[in-house]
Amino acid sequence: MRYEIHAGNVKVSSAFTGYVEDRMQRLLSDFAFIVSSDLYLHELGTKSPAHQVRFRVQVPGETLVVEERGNNFQEAFDAALSAMRRQLTRYKETIRS
Repeated sequence: MRYEIHAGNVKVSSAFTGYVEDRMQRLLSDFAFIVSSDLYLHELGTKSPAHQVRFRVQVPGETLVVEERGNNFQEAFDAALSAMRRQLTRYKETIRS
C-alpha cells in the first residue's frame, strides 16, 4: 500500500509522522485490499476546532473519504481513522456478499 501525507504549509512533527505510520501499518494488516491512501492536513485559522484531517483511501472499485476536525492533528486523525475503519468494514462486508 502506498500512502502519502500532504501537509501544505503545516509543519508536521516527526513524532506525529511516526504515529501515522504505525496506525497506517495496523490499518493495512486489518484491510489488505487497500490500494493507496492520502492524508491531507489543514489548519482552519479562526474556526474551532482549528485542525482538519481529510483521509482518502483507494480500494478496488471505490474511493472512500473521511473528513474530521479536532483541537490538534492527532485528535482529528484518530477520529478520521475510526470513521475510516467503519467504512472499510462495511466495504469488506459488501464484497463478501
